[in-house]
Amino acid sequence: MVQLAIEVILETERLVIEPISPVHAEDVYKVSKDERIYSFIPQDPPLSVEVLIAQYTTWSARLSPDGTEAWLNWVMYLRGSRICIGTLQATVREDKTGLIAYTLFPDHWKKGYASEGCRAMLNHLLSEYHVSKIYAEVDTRNLASIQLLETLGFQRISFVKDADNFKGNTSDEYRYQLTQ
Repeated sequence: MVQLAIEVILETERLVIEPISPVHAEDVYKVSKDERIYSFIPQDPPLSVEVLIAQYTTWSARLSPDGTEAWLNWVMYLRGSRICIGTLQATVREDKTGLIAYTLFPDHWKKGYASEGCRAMLNHLLSEYHVSKIYAEVDTRNLASIQLLETLGFQRISFVKDADNFKGNTSDEYRYQLTQ
């Protein structure tokens, strides 16, 4: 069974990063319908606020059903506002490895918010969960995400041909690793 750290709000110079809960569903839904978000991931925009409420209710438990993974999810807001700019996700396994994902909404691309938010999440994973390795998987066509991971210090460790099939295409993926 994985041990959960105390749930905290993460803060940076420009962001307040709140643990996700059903109360965030409406804020996220309003800004998550832009198709550009889903170009390189096998998801589609949420069908409704109710779908997000159900998903966030599950995620609020912060543990996988079998208790072997911590499921950590956050919503990023611009400091001093309720402007929702993206989400962060981390899975921490019993073996002290983690997997991260992130979504930044298009109005906030290319402003350094993804890097700022991810750094706060990574610091939390390292200090509170003592992870030894953190992984990320990225579509090889997603140049902005590749640049972000490399800026954060991740190293490319593998290439997976035809890793996924969505929206009528196959996608190749790079796997990245950050070692403590």
